[in-house]
Formats: sequence, structure tokens, C-alpha cells
Amino acid sequence: MAKNVFPPTMQTWIGRRLMDGAKGRSQVNRHVMEVYALPMRVYFLGTSDRWIGEPDEVVQGFFADRLARPGFFEDWQNSGLPLRRWLMNAFSFYLLELRRARRRDGRAGPMGDDPPTFSGDPDAAVDRAFIVSVVRRALQRARILCEEQGLEDHFTVFVRHHYQGRSYKHIGEEFGVDHARAAVMARTAGRKFRAALREILEQDGTSRAEIDQEIAVLLEAVGA
Repeated sequence: MAKNVFPPTMQTWIGRRLMDGAKGRSQVNRHVMEVYALPMRVYFLGTSDRWIGEPDEVVQGFFADRLARPGFFEDWQNSGLPLRRWLMNAFSFYLLELRRARRRDGRAGPMGDDPPTFSGDPDAAVDRAFIVSVVRRALQRARILCEEQGLEDHFTVFVRHHYQGRSYKHIGEEFGVDHARAAVMARTAGRKFRAALREILEQDGTSRAEIDQEIAVLLEAVGA
């Protein structure tokens, strides 16, 4: 990817939530776990540390350990790193701690003494996983919003066209509308989808001035 879609600052949603005390911190932790569980799992499966444990358990153990630390996000802010980089660095240290613990209790296995390696480009792998995670969550939110507003067919048309590659003519025949109406239905659901992307990116710390550009990068990556 030519552009980094991971915001480097803590000036928007995350910063505001952290100022709300324990309740806000819980919201931030939940957001990070929901958005970054997949990228962290992809990172773990790409390393030679796979022998350490079951991927989901390792990732959840990392979240339980690091997100509980009082100054975790403040340290991120002071680091000047994008959130994704900060999390990956912290996860690498967590894996090192697990590796040392396995050695101490005799459960290191045949690769326990080898230095960790990564298959391929870890940054690119995590970037792709982040995009998938964000788009999945945005689609889920858009679907729920469409269902609440009685626009289930609009969302289905949107998915049929943009993610299944079907023409508006064929979709219109399926739903008993002409191709122009099918296109309007897709655009309506598309606006819900973009609104969900906007919300997620703001929650992740993207400044409002940069959100439209970030959305363009995400949509280009997934071909929507």
C-alpha cells in the first residue's frame, strides 16, 4: 500500500474516551480488541512463534495483559507511532515473554531456542488484515442499520454488485426492479457503509480532516 491507513496520533475518539475515565477506557479496549484481533492473529500465524499456543488464546492473552496496564495508551501517544505499529511492537514483546516462560517450564519445543522469524512482509500482512477487519465491521454495521430502516434489499443489492460482481441488470431482475432502481438501492446502502467506515476510522484515531482520504484508500483496496 502506498499510504499508511493507521493514524499516528491520539487526538480524536480514543483521546476523548480516555478522558472519560474507566467507562471510556473500557470502550477503547473493546474497540481495539474488535478491530485488531484479526491483524494480531495474522501476525502471530506468520511468525515462527506459532508453537507457543493456539492463536486466538495468545491474542486474547495479549489483550488481557497489555490493555489492562494503566499507561498503555498514554505510552502509545508519547511514542509517536501509528497505533498498529505500537500494538505490533507490544505483541512482539509479549511473544518474547511467552517464549521465555515456555523455556523456563520446559515446554519450549523444538523451536524454542531459535530466534523468531516472520514469513513474508509482516507490515504488509497486518495492513491487509486490518483492511479486512475494518471492512467487515463496516459491512456488519451497515447491514444492521439497513435492517433497522427496512432497507434489507438495498444492502443485499449493494453486496451483490460491489462484492459479488453482479450487474445491476441481473440484480434488478432478481428483485423485480429496473437497473436504474437497483443502482439507486446500492447507492443508498453504500452511504450507510461509508458512514460506518467513517465511524470506525474516527474511533481508531483518524482525524476528521483525513477520514475521507482514508476511506478512499480502503475502498480502493477492496474494490468498492
